[in-house]
Amino acid sequence: PILLMGILFATIALRFDGSPQVQTFFATGILGGFTTFSAFSMDFARLVERGDFTQGAVYIAASVLLSLVAVFTGLAVARAVVT
Repeated sequence: PILLMGILFATIALRFDGSPQVQTFFATGILGGFTTFSAFSMDFARLVERGDFTQGAVYIAASVLLSLVAVFTGLAVARAVVT
């Protein structure tokens, strides 16, 4: 992903005369999301390969649940502050 990020930055800048904002959107916004999910998947795969099935299941459940709690908390805070 890091090599691809460099290629993407250069291509957007040189070939399409893209602004730094456009470069950041594609490289960090798009590729960064894949990288984060890849790291999450690799962590889970390592746990399973070690035979830590329970810890792997807890890792997935906790990651998803905490992410959802964080999103809904953020929504509630924003709604309370904005309205």
